[in-house]
Amino acid sequence: MASGATTLGKEPFRLGINMAGAISAGAYTAGVLDFLTEALDEWYAAKARGEAVPAHDVMIEVFSGASAGGMCAAISAVMLQQNFDHIHQTTTANGVPVTGTTNRFYESWVNQIDICRLLQTEDLKTAPPVVSLLDCSVIDEIAEYALAPVEPLPPPRPYVSPTLTLFLSLTNLRGVPYSLNDAAPGSIEESASFYADRIRFETVRGGAPSAASAHGVDITTPGAAGGWDLLQTAAKATGAFPVFLAPRILPRGFDEYCPAGWESVVPVTPGGPAVKPAFPTDLTDPFSTLNVDGGVTNNDPFNYAHDYLASLGTPSPDNRNPRSPQEANRAVLSVAPFPTTQAYASKFDTVHSRSIFYALPRLFSALIAQSRFFGESLSELMGGDTFSRFVIAPSDDANDQARKAAGKPPQPALQCASLGAFGGFFERGFRAHDFMLGRRNCQKFLYDYFLLPIDNPIIADGLARLSPEQRAAVLGRYARPEPGDFAGAPKPGARPVAWLPILPLCSPKVAEMMTEAIPRVRITKAKLKGIVKLVLGRFRGLASVGIGHIPSIRLRAFLRPGPFVISWFAGEGLRTALIKQLGDDYQA
Repeated sequence: MASGATTLGKEPFRLGINMAGAISAGAYTAGVLDFLTEALDEWYAAKARGEAVPAHDVMIEVFSGASAGGMCAAISAVMLQQNFDHIHQTTTANGVPVTGTTNRFYESWVNQIDICRLLQTEDLKTAPPVVSLLDCSVIDEIAEYALAPVEPLPPPRPYVSPTLTLFLSLTNLRGVPYSLNDAAPGSIEESASFYADRIRFETVRGGAPSAASAHGVDITTPGAAGGWDLLQTAAKATGAFPVFLAPRILPRGFDEYCPAGWESVVPVTPGGPAVKPAFPTDLTDPFSTLNVDGGVTNNDPFNYAHDYLASLGTPSPDNRNPRSPQEANRAVLSVAPFPTTQAYASKFDTVHSRSIFYALPRLFSALIAQSRFFGESLSELMGGDTFSRFVIAPSDDANDQARKAAGKPPQPALQCASLGAFGGFFERGFRAHDFMLGRRNCQKFLYDYFLLPIDNPIIADGLARLSPEQRAAVLGRYARPEPGDFAGAPKPGARPVAWLPILPLCSPKVAEMMTEAIPRVRITKAKLKGIVKLVLGRFRGLASVGIGHIPSIRLRAFLRPGPFVISWFAGEGLRTALIKQLGDDYQA
């Protein structure tokens, strides 16, 4: 963490960080966050030492996330209040995995989560009902480890807002009821339920949160009294992949649903008419809700971070953040391990596609894609000159070039992308690779793309605070040309304007560009064989519990051998299917 006093400027560049759903590729998001924090720490340490570095300020105001991204967002809100190791190697010189660090991103997403633990059967030994196909005991352990305060509590980071806010998307299976015609005596009472839910937290150091709709997480007080139990449950809820992971029960209050879930997280016109839920008059406050993966209804909650940023400082009357490079004073940085790359099929066999074997999987992918779609943002995204929103997505040029030179087809940058993005749970090496790729991609993004021109007021104010000698040194070391070709670029013949990084890389630890290929790992035959054995064992355990609840003794006796017979014949077929899906990531 940066130490020493740092003089803040007139206005910081306000930053929101949004984390899209990722499943096992949460390891990639964790790597991005690890490097981002290290770069900020090194920059503010250099400023505190009086070095010739850019002098403007950045303030992280809000995190938002869904599914695995929501889990990362929750861990981020906690880790920025603590000191921790940054990860530069995932194995020792002897090839031994690096473990036992104080980095909760790394320990949670690389070292602790694993399919072998998810396939245990400890949960089946307790009373029914069975709530998930996988054993969620390890999820509970990780939440208790990663989302907890530390002692002694270090001083706050100067670039972290004292009202740091967190939004997690949820899919509320109980729903939130709304009346469509209010009281209508003598006619049909129409109503509907809204299932795309969200929950809001704010980190505090004693005291209450600044917003009535926010739950406080007191980083000075452990346990339920500090709000940690609720944060842990909410983080598990946003990542509760339907059927595979257990739904989570959350207490909610009436105040949390005003504004309504489809409205801005902060009303654009405070005091205006509000749509209130039509809760039953006998419903207690708070009341219980049952929640699964937030990615089902909002897999990329960019709007939560965007709307919150728009409400800060002088609130935007149209709920829009300044977009031009000369005016931008806040931005949402999204981490998207699986950005949408769908291509529209010019030839589509509608007759063949009517089959349920095509339609059912396609329906699931369509729901996920729809939850990522923001039609109202298309014009800004396609305009090319929006400097209030940025995206970090996976890219591995070194591997692409090596495969091209060897005459091999390209492969996904993320090793966790295999097996429908569950591949990272199968092999620690996949997660370690993607964590380091996240660090590399973040470095490249900060250096090449996260820039503003020196005539931007925030950048100009930082330069004005430097001596002439320091200003010349900063421009000589950090100045860049404009990033790419965008609609707001200077016209031909116009005087070029230098650009400076919003978050400069200010020490050898973060400034030395990572160019060497990150070794890709392959899952071994023995490891896969062991996983298949665990899958079949889990299947038998689940089937045994289900059969045990059949009332008829004779039917139970008849069905008992079934799971053992099925697993005996299914093992080789399952292993073959997994090998096919793993492709080059499998070592025969």
